[in-house]
Amino acid sequence: MRSTSAIVLALVLAVAGSAQAQKLRFVVAGDGRSDPKAHRPEDVNGVNKLITSEVAQAVIDEKAKFLLWTGDLVYGYQKNPDDFEKQLLTWREILEPVYARHIPVLACRGNHDAGSTDAWARWDKVFTGKYALPQNGPATEKNLTFFYTAGPVLAIGLDQYTQKGEAINQPWLDDVLKKHHKPFIFAFGHEPAFMDGAHKDTMDASPEKRDAFIDSLIAAGSKVFFCGHDHLYDHMVVTKDGPTPGPEFHQLVAGTAGAPFYEEGEYTGNNTHWKLRRVKHIGNTYGYILVEIDGKKAKITFKGRTAPGKYEAMDTLEYSGK
Repeated sequence: MRSTSAIVLALVLAVAGSAQAQKLRFVVAGDGRSDPKAHRPEDVNGVNKLITSEVAQAVIDEKAKFLLWTGDLVYGYQKNPDDFEKQLLTWREILEPVYARHIPVLACRGNHDAGSTDAWARWDKVFTGKYALPQNGPATEKNLTFFYTAGPVLAIGLDQYTQKGEAINQPWLDDVLKKHHKPFIFAFGHEPAFMDGAHKDTMDASPEKRDAFIDSLIAAGSKVFFCGHDHLYDHMVVTKDGPTPGPEFHQLVAGTAGAPFYEEGEYTGNNTHWKLRRVKHIGNTYGYILVEIDGKKAKITFKGRTAPGKYEAMDTLEYSGK
């Protein structure tokens, strides 16, 4: 029989292990594409190599358990599919230090990735084997839409280019939210749910489907949607417009991994029954988002670039998981 001290030690270790399992960090970034019009020296084969490399290093330095990339990995739009494939391979090579440490890299497509010649086939050719995305998405969106779980976190990568009108596969999402519920749920895609900047091609294109998407996340206890498309940082609070606004939901746009900067925009899209409030806007700044989970608490910080290789906190959101 085990001694009392051995049993106590085992219980202490079990509790410590459980607490440790509830602590994790991950990074969110997106829009690292080049700017062929500006001929920037940091742009290499469709990618801002300088900033994308710094983000890759930040993933390692932050001791992140995984990386979410919200699209526009590369400039794309090549007439020759081989050129688009080479661009994706360049991006993958830049992220190789992250892959080499067995840190999952979970990327969804942006419009520049989806709009390129023979885009899906070339995407699958590059993101295969150890580079493949989770293969648990809808049959019609394999390697594009997926979910990933780690401890108390459910991350859901959503392709917005296989459905019509910048929409997502809602029946699949509903099923995932029902079967794989976690205290912290983070959906991410490329295009914002609500217009926040220069782009008007957002999920406003199908407002009824957008509304169902946001409603499903709120009902599941999710607090945040990560996206890019606009090359800026924008933190928006979303509530129902009316006497009973319900819980706050946050849209965090961070298309800040190297693409050319865009100007701040007004919240003048098709907002239907939603009330939008800007919390923080940061322009002309490269950066990434760090998410820290500690027990029942989540801390989300946008870190902006203040010098080569140096990123500092510029906006923070904290809340408790459901």
